[in-house]
Amino acid sequence: MARGLAFGLLIMLVAAPGARAGFLGGDASAGPSQRLKGIFEDYWTDLMRADPLEATFNGDHRFDDRLGDPSEAALKARNQRDRDRLAALRAIEPARLSADERLDREVLIFTLDDRLAGERFRGHLVPMTQQEGLHLKFAQSVNFHPAATAGDVENYLRRLRAFPKAVDETIALIRQGIAEKRVPPRLTMERVLPQLRTLAVKKAEESPLWGFVERLPKECADADRSRVAAEVRRAIEEHVSPGYEKLARFVASEYIPACRESVGIWDTPDGAEFYAYLIKSFTTLELTADQVHETGLREMARNREASDAIRKRVGFEGDLKAFYQYLKTSPKFKNSSSKGILDGYTAIFEAIDAQLPRLFGRLPRTDYALKAIEAYRAKSAAGGYYYPAPDDGSRPGLFYVNTFEPKSRPTYTMQALAYHEAVPGHHLQFALALEVPGRPAFRKFGYFPAYSEGWALYSESLPREVGLYTDPYSELGQLEYNAWRCGRLVVDTGIHHKRWTRAQAIQYLEENTAVPRLEIESEVDRYIAWPGQALAYKIGELKIRELRQRAEARLGAAFDLRAFHDRVLAVGSVPLVVLESSMEAQKP
Repeated sequence: MARGLAFGLLIMLVAAPGARAGFLGGDASAGPSQRLKGIFEDYWTDLMRADPLEATFNGDHRFDDRLGDPSEAALKARNQRDRDRLAALRAIEPARLSADERLDREVLIFTLDDRLAGERFRGHLVPMTQQEGLHLKFAQSVNFHPAATAGDVENYLRRLRAFPKAVDETIALIRQGIAEKRVPPRLTMERVLPQLRTLAVKKAEESPLWGFVERLPKECADADRSRVAAEVRRAIEEHVSPGYEKLARFVASEYIPACRESVGIWDTPDGAEFYAYLIKSFTTLELTADQVHETGLREMARNREASDAIRKRVGFEGDLKAFYQYLKTSPKFKNSSSKGILDGYTAIFEAIDAQLPRLFGRLPRTDYALKAIEAYRAKSAAGGYYYPAPDDGSRPGLFYVNTFEPKSRPTYTMQALAYHEAVPGHHLQFALALEVPGRPAFRKFGYFPAYSEGWALYSESLPREVGLYTDPYSELGQLEYNAWRCGRLVVDTGIHHKRWTRAQAIQYLEENTAVPRLEIESEVDRYIAWPGQALAYKIGELKIRELRQRAEARLGAAFDLRAFHDRVLAVGSVPLVVLESSMEAQKP
């Protein structure tokens, strides 16, 4: 999964003073391409100003000294600006634009239409879960904030000192959600509470935000280093930790008691309509919950047949359920240490890197690296995440891997996870998108889950085509990850449409996958907290496979797998309807 967060479902924009004139006024004499470029640049600046932590992550350092404004007033301004942008975009005649410009325009129109369609569901009133929110994003920002200059230090300190105000604004937003009965399941906030308490450290050195001091340049004088350390310590202990403590007290005493016992979004205002919107938003297709559920059941049945074939091949005498239990419990398939996990992934990457030229004609210049997920979020985190590289080239793309309780982490799924999160999955897709000359920033960093996660799931099986799944158990691991994504279609719709309980969802995944219980519980809780997002993976992969099958049928012996992959990745992260029209329009 790319950062879960990743770019956020409901990002709140702040209207920039005078910005409306930039894309609606004063441009009457400009050509359509110039007007379009102005709209793109204005949109991106507002997006980054509204979410300065995201800007820092992306390598845009104009707003490194501040945090965002989640207020109702900011949201209202964003909605109006979205409407203004849509009007400006639609006023530009597509026929007068280049093919790339038409595609970029279409993507932004889709994005703004989607966000405005979700406006009435007030999703911003649930601003944090165990998967995402200010509390996690702020703590993680230390990994991305520059630490090279005196200005970087001052910006970091201002951001630390701004945290209490951001906490107060978040609490105000949540209280509005309580008043409107738009609250998350209680178990979601019960997962958040220990995260907050862990981050409310007594000593600054125990905070992940202290890592900034450790990243100061080696050539920094001792006196300067000591001064910076003292100021960061004071900011953490006097501003950041009290902010986390206040948020923890609020969640424990006021928010959790107000949360609902049910786990499905159906039990919220306009719940059925909200879920229907989320299905379309995350899959970018017109699908009903029942259609998605049936697709999941059908794909799971196909996957079980393939898994059973491997059971027979390795000579296991019990049935598939017994085989799953054997895989879950046998020490033979467990990691023994955190270091062993990291070493194992390193070896996997060395092998796949050597084979990439057989699958792709164009590879990115941007490198990638491996990191362990931080302890404060590991318990509630998935098995791995990918963080794209920033635009400033200051660091590589990052594959974060979960080493929490290593003996619960299976060895046979490691190849599939590595291929999904790094190469040929998320890293290739995001890095290549970043390197397209002249592409607008909102497209370089764009993230449509159905495309990006669909590509990553498709990528899990690609190494089989170059001989890298030599161990039948690793091959089964890939099928297990596929089963997981099939199960997501069933479980997500089960919870949020068919009113399944958490126990029903866990039972379904236990019966149909070999995923360890610890991961199943963590993932089910993620689906509960993030309705609809989990549908993107399998739906996106099925669409990419459909497009490949069409190309193979059309071209026959002339079909070039490397060229097909290059074309899919060249489009960038787009809605599936846009991907389909773009691929069908391209000549071989």
